[in-house]
Amino acid sequence: MPLTRPPTAKPAVRQRDSERTRTALTTAARALFSTQGFANTGVRDIAALAGVNSSLVGRYFGSKQGLYRETLAQVLDIGPLLQIDRRQFGETVVSLFLGAHDASGPLAMLILSASDPEAHATSVELLQKQVIAPLARWLGAPDGEGRAARLNILWNGLLVSGRLLPIQRLSEGLDTSTQRWLAAAIQSVIDEGAT
Repeated sequence: MPLTRPPTAKPAVRQRDSERTRTALTTAARALFSTQGFANTGVRDIAALAGVNSSLVGRYFGSKQGLYRETLAQVLDIGPLLQIDRRQFGETVVSLFLGAHDASGPLAMLILSASDPEAHATSVELLQKQVIAPLARWLGAPDGEGRAARLNILWNGLLVSGRLLPIQRLSEGLDTSTQRWLAAAIQSVIDEGAT
């Protein structure tokens, strides 16, 4: 009678989860790009924070620049703001910005990465494509793009003066009169298109 070996169990193979890896990398990249900037953030730093091998940045995104583009594209999402009732837009946006813990994250990424020419070009391109153009279409005539630019100026001013480079008076938050002024300024830009 021939001896047969019992079937051997195959060693457990670790399943790869590319979506989880991509998410871990973009989450780590966002944290580092918004605190250190593009030039001061290395691929190894991002991979270490994500808990993955640094070669995966190239595999999934092609390069650090590709990862920057993907990460910034994810965070520059104007869509939720375009769902707000136009009649309450100013007050709602001010409340959202003041209540959001990470509202300045995308702006910090843009500002801190401006010293690198390629990252700067990507930032300008994506800001126009994903914020200004959709906002301009939503605003419509008259002068949707000009109004979108004015809103961007107001929002950036709020985030820079309140969070990134806080003015002493704003370090504790916006007082009621400043909140009302800002809401009214934003609403006036929205209402320029009302008939």
